[in-house]
Amino acid sequence: MPLTNAELWAAALGYVLPPVIAIVNQPKWSGAIRALFMLLVAGADGLGSAYFTGEFSGKAAITCVLTAAVAIGVAYHTVWKPSGIAPGIEVATSTGSRAPQPAGPQGV
Repeated sequence: MPLTNAELWAAALGYVLPPVIAIVNQPKWSGAIRALFMLLVAGADGLGSAYFTGEFSGKAAITCVLTAAVAIGVAYHTVWKPSGIAPGIEVATSTGSRAPQPAGPQGV
């Protein structure tokens, strides 16, 4: 079964969204919170793709959300994470300290 325009847009946007997600993600967050945020972004991607292509109905919208979630996950784990781009963005935009500082003089 061929993909619809909405599904293609959801997949294409999903492929380039991991660096955008990395701007918000924090290295200190648990895996569950990171996954939940990714699913929220995939929902926005899929619903937006379905709406702007004029295919905003129940089945089409859900299919677009699922397509976006798969595209984001595959792109992150095959391109953005191995290249170090997404983790680098997360560290660069982290709100916490970047490296632990020593508590006091060493060896005393």
